[in-house]
Amino acid sequence: MQRLAFSTIPCAGWALEDMAAAAKKDGFRGLELREGDAWSIHTGMTPDQRKHALQVVKEAGLTITDIGSGVCFTGSEGDAEQLRHFKEVARLAQDLEARGVRVFLGYFTNRIDQPVPDISYPALVDLLRQACDYAAAYGVQLWIETHNEFSTGRILRKLLDDVSRDNCMVIYDVIHPLEEGEDPAETVALLGSQCVHVHIKDGVPAEDPMATNWKYTKVGEGQIPISSIVALLEQSGYAGYYSLEWETKWRSELQVPGMEPDVIFPHYVAYMHNLFKSLESRV
Repeated sequence: MQRLAFSTIPCAGWALEDMAAAAKKDGFRGLELREGDAWSIHTGMTPDQRKHALQVVKEAGLTITDIGSGVCFTGSEGDAEQLRHFKEVARLAQDLEARGVRVFLGYFTNRIDQPVPDISYPALVDLLRQACDYAAAYGVQLWIETHNEFSTGRILRKLLDDVSRDNCMVIYDVIHPLEEGEDPAETVALLGSQCVHVHIKDGVPAEDPMATNWKYTKVGEGQIPISSIVALLEQSGYAGYYSLEWETKWRSELQVPGMEPDVIFPHYVAYMHNLFKSLESRV
């Protein structure tokens, strides 16, 4: 399987050389670089540092799939600063030969009854058009992750149509549409060719019915129908990476023995190789 990647979220504090070495050792072909000082990749990098980073990844035989920014647009006044940072990340993405820049939309919540501000939809559409147009000048795409108020294909289909930019794409994070009750077949069909990257993870519904987030598990040990999702994607013509997003930094259930990257990375590769062998045997 040539299209496995991982997000460097669990590699905070590592040197990029160590991230690349781990990816090569475990059989990955792509790196999804989380942007920020803690991950060795950030907008303050000098031109020489950017060239060195790209060289490190290429020498390991890897591709940088995208830059995982923390940019989050909400259609509010705060978007001006978020757009400024997005532009810096877009320039970084060009220098690192990354295809896209991941962004979030909306507000992060932990509970269904948690109040959040209203989102100005027209302002958000206008802002995304500006961001896409800027990124296009650098040969970079804007990748919206299925998250928050924009977790589902139903919501994103309208937004993508209204933004109407060729470089406005989607990262399909497989857990969040399910948290909103959307069937994977519907998500895949609605996102269509604008689904260019996939975050693989697994989990189970939270015990608290008011919780917005499922509890994460090792891949293959939860209730995400990963095999069915991958089959749907492959049948749809999806040709992007399947990237493990292991959110150690934000998920307490992953901050326990047995959940470290040196355990989880090879486990994920083995799981996905077996999954694809199973799918191929059905053809």
